[in-house]
Amino acid sequence: MSAEIRIHDPYVDHWYELEEQDTYPSPGSSWKRFFRNQEGLKQTVVEKDLPGALSGVEALILAVPHKQYLDLNPDNMVKWAGGPIAVIDAFGILTDDQIRRYFELGCEVKALGRGHLARLKREVREK
Repeated sequence: MSAEIRIHDPYVDHWYELEEQDTYPSPGSSWKRFFRNQEGLKQTVVEKDLPGALSGVEALILAVPHKQYLDLNPDNMVKWAGGPIAVIDAFGILTDDQIRRYFELGCEVKALGRGHLARLKREVREK
């Protein structure tokens, strides 16, 4: 959809489903038929340097609860990105204190199973 995707994972070296999308999940039934501009994903690199991967990003999706992601400091994340970002927590990784700090830093946060985000954001904005 014309987004530039960067992937960071401390454990994964290659995302074979992207690299081999012409034959994955099997020859003739590629997943790429569902998405536009899919060809560029073949060159996607799984990055190991988190600050480098975040440089200049506008959004961050936290999708797996690796230990390295549980202890992320919002101040560092925003600094590495170069300014406020949209943070999407798809796995309940962030604590309420981390979410509050993202709001304090001017970020937008969305998280699954966190119906109280609006209250946290309002509390931060009212300070």
